Amino acid sequence: MKRWLILLFLPAMVSADGSSSRDFAWLEGCWVTADNRAQEVWVIDDKRSLVGFAVSIKDSKLGSYELLSIKQAEDGSWIYTAHPSGQKPASFQAEEMAKNSVVFANPDHDFPQEIRYLREGKRLSATISMLGGVDAVSFEKVACE
Repeated sequence: MKRWLILLFLPAMVSADGSSSRDFAWLEGCWVTADNRAQEVWVIDDKRSLVGFAVSIKDSKLGSYELLSIKQAEDGSWIYTAHPSGQKPASFQAEEMAKNSVVFANPDHDFPQEIRYLREGKRLSATISMLGGVDAVSFEKVACE
């Protein structure tokens, strides 16, 4: 069933400037913190965007959740938006984009202010932090179960 759902979201349209959600294909899948207290899942949809869902676990129960998206704006920039449970949405602008990394930032947000995804060989990691990497929380990409 999970594979079918992922396949449902795989197609991606290419924008006029040549970038597409396929540029983020390596983000697709499951991510977890080392202690398994926070998890997120990303899939590519068919409208130049990715959609995701994140949860935090506290005392073996759901602590919080958020709906996530990475969408291409009309000007060609990429925006990461989080819709946390019980809070206003927060958006982060892609400040740095390369083949193997992307950094989204919002210096006006409380926490995090920076969201960084990095691909180094077969290792895929993500970090949320204050600007400059302060108070970092790290995630690793894992096989979805």
